[in-house]
Amino acid sequence: MKILLISPLPPPYGGIANWSKLMLEYTNNANDEICVLNIAPKKRSTEGRNLFDRVVVSGFDMLRKRKELKKKIKEYKPDVIHMTTSGSISIIRDLMFLKIAYKYGIQTVYHIHFGKVPQMEKSGSFIWKLFLKAINRASATIAIDSRTYNSLGSYISNEKSFLVPNPVNTEALPEITTDKKNTVTFLGWVVATKGVEELISAWNIVGREYPMYELVLIGPAKEEYLSELTQKAKVENITFKGELPHNEAMGILSDSKVFVLPSYTEGFPNSILEAMALKNTVIASNVGAVPEMLSGECGVIIEPRSADSIVFALRKVLNNSEYCAQLAQNAFDKVENEYTIDKVYRMYKEIWENVL
Repeated sequence: MKILLISPLPPPYGGIANWSKLMLEYTNNANDEICVLNIAPKKRSTEGRNLFDRVVVSGFDMLRKRKELKKKIKEYKPDVIHMTTSGSISIIRDLMFLKIAYKYGIQTVYHIHFGKVPQMEKSGSFIWKLFLKAINRASATIAIDSRTYNSLGSYISNEKSFLVPNPVNTEALPEITTDKKNTVTFLGWVVATKGVEELISAWNIVGREYPMYELVLIGPAKEEYLSELTQKAKVENITFKGELPHNEAMGILSDSKVFVLPSYTEGFPNSILEAMALKNTVIASNVGAVPEMLSGECGVIIEPRSADSIVFALRKVLNNSEYCAQLAQNAFDKVENEYTIDKVYRMYKEIWENVL
C-alpha cells in the first residue's frame, strides 16, 4: 500500500512533527510505502512566529505546497492520502488539499491532532464551518480523544469516524532508571498555554515543603519570557534546561519520579506517553485525551489554569511513595497494552484498507 502523508516533519519539533517522524521510521520497516509532503512551518511561536507569518507567509507557502501536492500525486500515485491537522487557520489549507485529492479520485484520511473540537462546535465560527466541510470531504476522519470523537458523531457517520490514540515507540526510549532521582519534570514548549506560570507558582509553595526535590523544565522558550519566569521562581530547587536533544530529554525523564503537564489545551500529548512508558507518576490537566490516558489509576488529573490544583496533586504523590510508584506502574502497563506503535499502526492500516 502506498501512503502519501501530509504532515509536518521536524525541525521544528512539536507534537505532530514527532508523530510524523515516528510514522515514517516505522513504515519504512513495514510492508507499506510512505511519501511525505512536509507542511512544517519555517519557525514556531517560541522563535518569533507571529500573525504575519501565520497568515501571509503561510499563505504563499500553501500555494507552493498545493503545486507540490499535485506533483507528488502524479509521480507517486498514492492509494491513500493521510493528512494531519493542527486546527485553526490551517483548516483552510486542509480543505484545499482535500479537494485536490477528491479531484484525482484518491481516498483521504483526515487526522485531527488537536483537542478543541467541542469548543469550536460551541463557537459556530467560520473556522468551525470550514472544519465541517473538511470532515465531510474526507473519506475517513480520525479523532485522538473521546470528546472529539463524540462531537464528530453528530456530523459524519460512524463508518467514517474512528477513535485512535497516538502511539509511542517504547523500543526507542532509554532503559527505565530503577533508582530514580527526586525530580519533578516538565517537558514541552515553555509558553503560557502549557501552564508553566501556574506550575512555577505551585512550586514556590511545594518546593519549600520538599527541598529534597527539584523541578526541571525542559523545552524551547523565548529569552524574554524565560527571564520573566526566572524572576517568578522564588525557590532555588528549580532548573530551566531549555531545549534539549530528544535522547537527552528522555534520559532526564527516565531518571525522574514525577512528570507534570498543566496545559490549557492538548490533543494526545507524546510527552505524557513517554513519561508513562518511563514509569513517571504523571500529573496532567483535564484536557484533550489526558483523562483517557490516565484513567484506571494511571496518574492524577488536575484542572487547567489552577496553581492550587497543582499544589494539591504534587503533595498527594510526594507524600505517599507507594501510591506514587503504583500510579507509575499502572501507567507503564497501560502503554504496553494500548499505546505501542505496533498496536496503533495496525489500527491506521485497517482504516486505510477500509477507505479503499
